[in-house]
Amino acid sequence: MILTNTGQHKILVKILQWTTVCSFVILTVLPLLYAIARLESVTGINSVVAVGNFFTTQSLLEALKFTLLEATISTIATVIIGLPIAWYLGRYNWKNIKLLRAILAVPFVTPSIVVAMGFLMLIDVGGPLTAIGIDLRLETGIVGDLANVTNWENPGHFIALITAHVWFNISLIMRFVEPTLSTMDRTWEEQMRFLPAGQNRLSRIRNLWLPIIGPAVLCAATLCFIFSFTSFALVRWLTPNQDTLETMMANSGGSAGIYGYRIDTSEIVLSTSIVQLIILSLAIIIATSIQRRHSTIHAIIAESDAKQISDKPNTLAKSIISLGICFAIIPLVLVAIASFRIRNTTTGEFSYSTEAWSEAWSGDYSTTAIPDALSNSIIYCLITVAFALPIGWIISSCINRLEQEKKATTAKVVEFATMIPLALSAVMIGLGILLGLLKWSPGLFGWAIIPAIPHIIITTPFVIRIILPALRSIDFSYYEQAIMLGMSPLRAWWHGKVAFLRAPLVVAGALTMAFSLGEFGASWILVRSGSWDTLSVLIDQLMSQPKFNPLIQPMAMAAATVLMLLTFILFFIAERFRDNGEGSGF
Repeated sequence: MILTNTGQHKILVKILQWTTVCSFVILTVLPLLYAIARLESVTGINSVVAVGNFFTTQSLLEALKFTLLEATISTIATVIIGLPIAWYLGRYNWKNIKLLRAILAVPFVTPSIVVAMGFLMLIDVGGPLTAIGIDLRLETGIVGDLANVTNWENPGHFIALITAHVWFNISLIMRFVEPTLSTMDRTWEEQMRFLPAGQNRLSRIRNLWLPIIGPAVLCAATLCFIFSFTSFALVRWLTPNQDTLETMMANSGGSAGIYGYRIDTSEIVLSTSIVQLIILSLAIIIATSIQRRHSTIHAIIAESDAKQISDKPNTLAKSIISLGICFAIIPLVLVAIASFRIRNTTTGEFSYSTEAWSEAWSGDYSTTAIPDALSNSIIYCLITVAFALPIGWIISSCINRLEQEKKATTAKVVEFATMIPLALSAVMIGLGILLGLLKWSPGLFGWAIIPAIPHIIITTPFVIRIILPALRSIDFSYYEQAIMLGMSPLRAWWHGKVAFLRAPLVVAGALTMAFSLGEFGASWILVRSGSWDTLSVLIDQLMSQPKFNPLIQPMAMAAATVLMLLTFILFFIAERFRDNGEGSGF
């Protein structure tokens, strides 16, 4: 029935918005609270005591130290490597700029399990690095000498992990820094040269560049730290002898929450999850504060009318961008090649064939074949987009309405509450649902839609971050004019709002599906029974098998290639519809 009463329509809209906001917050928080309550009940200690015990347990302290170390070094290395790429991409006029941006942004949307496989192939025996004498996997040669001289245990694994984190997070530097540089008025630097504060390069860096791109770099660095801190698949496969807080929780989660059984694992999950939640919450608060400053500076720069045409790239710029492109695509190409590369167990030589693809497609060496895992992944991603997109739209509309009604504080509270999933890792969300359901209703474990719930929780904040800025940019008078022309509220909404948001909706939908397809942490916790394995879980399952059969690793790479291609198709659809004026920004 079409509503014609505008007042009644507004009331119903408010009811729908607040119901959706409250439901999403409850869906996010309640399983976690239930999980903590169950763990406290099983262990017989409260959360405060658990945190105290955390700092007296040597293995947990070692995991915390390693997590902080790898996240910090990954962040520093990402800034050092990513900043020159963002600088030269934003400072010069490039042909096919949208393609360059898309290629350099691909790492961020690549499923983490595919990234892990790509870097395993990069450091594998017979891989490109071992061919030039850098053996990060078996740690012979130069890397072995480094380990012997420094007494550093497994330096090759650590270097591989840091490199993978740099590869994965380098898009963040570009996404934040490049838009500011590409939209900045070029005359500012020329004017600065005539001022006392800009007579030399160092003073220009201090007085011009740091204020302009400093907040963008800091914001990107904070997010790099968060993503490296919560890394699971990369740590699981590249540093198998070292635990982070995330892998500690994941490895202990299978036996946690069971009365009278392995109480120690319940204590580990309880204490580790709370410590990680505190650290991530602080990091998110810092990132939010920095991002507000960055958004203000970027808005001021973007409003400048006097834009100077950028110069054509010089040789150095071309070299930097070319190296960045190679760095972005090499691990992905290696995954595809490895799916056809089969080792002869007798001679150790390699040959190329499609045999692994045939076996992976039939599923003879795994609990799930590629077509079945692909079907499961697609079902989950369709369920995810069917819920996350409307939920994200409604929440964004609620925040936008509150801002228009001058209720800024309430709008900020709603925005913060719906961003809570960003302060939770995928493993934490998966464990929350696993242990929360165990306490609330164990019978729900047979419900096939359960694995889609963490996907919905994880992706909805990204939908909000895409749709909310677009809603803020819409002129509300279009909707009012449609009402004045006699349209029903529903038709006015369609023609006055949705018509201007088709591109952001396509972008949000495509990225939601891509993130859902590649999600690994929560899926690894919830889906390991075989009947509902996703592609990411299938890859992990195959790679976990002994490698006596030479087809096992190529089969895993075949599954990874399928997942990679699906994700890339969705990502390039999103890039196709994204406004070019946004630069590389989110």
